[in-house]
Amino acid sequence: MTHRFLTLVVISSFCIVGCLTEKPEKILETSEANIPQTEEANLTVAELSLSLAKSSYQPKEPIHLDMTIKTGKFDLLAPYVTAGGTGAFTKLIVKNEVGETVKPKHPITMANESKTLIWNGKEARSIRGIKLSTKTERKVALDNLRTYYDLTSGDYTLQVLMNLKVYRDFLADQSPQIVEIEREIAEIQGSTKLPADAKREATTRLREEIEYIQNQEKERSDRIYLPLDSYRGSTNLESNITILKIE
Repeated sequence: MTHRFLTLVVISSFCIVGCLTEKPEKILETSEANIPQTEEANLTVAELSLSLAKSSYQPKEPIHLDMTIKTGKFDLLAPYVTAGGTGAFTKLIVKNEVGETVKPKHPITMANESKTLIWNGKEARSIRGIKLSTKTERKVALDNLRTYYDLTSGDYTLQVLMNLKVYRDFLADQSPQIVEIEREIAEIQGSTKLPADAKREATTRLREEIEYIQNQEKERSDRIYLPLDSYRGSTNLESNITILKIE
């Protein structure tokens, strides 16, 4: 806590001279190009491709279902709950051989992880996100379709619909300690009593403390969160229709 002690000394004395400027928050932005909204343009945003390991299955045999999300010419920041795992199958449509929709015995759901983080010096409600880079593929899977559907012998069609929401900015994951320090920085920056040089010095010390904490928490580095206020728009996607045969 040496850094915290130095910070308190700075704030109480108002006399420490510093010339360092505050480090800007590292927030990256997606492409500035407008995301197409027409049905014809959806293919340039992303494509959904549904596939099965084989064409037919035995009764009670596990049915593994794969879906590939292929991006077009845009980098996309999307909710993890939509494109990062089981949640991608939330709007799976299963129909029997006479075209009737088969209702699931258990809805396919996935928890939407959210946090309050600091964004542009203010608290921002954020959800866990995923970055889908331009012209890349991401595969998600449903381990066993039978977990959610009672399927007897016959032919079925499978298709996934997806409303893909896209966000403009993302934040790296922040521990509770970092969130609290960011609040302190915001209070210091907003103070009308502290001189400018004292603000700069105090902010520098706190940023150093954040950097130290981040170095101790490397496992958080692969998680990103999307500020809800950076919502950019959405596009509706449809996968191909694949045939499932149960003997």
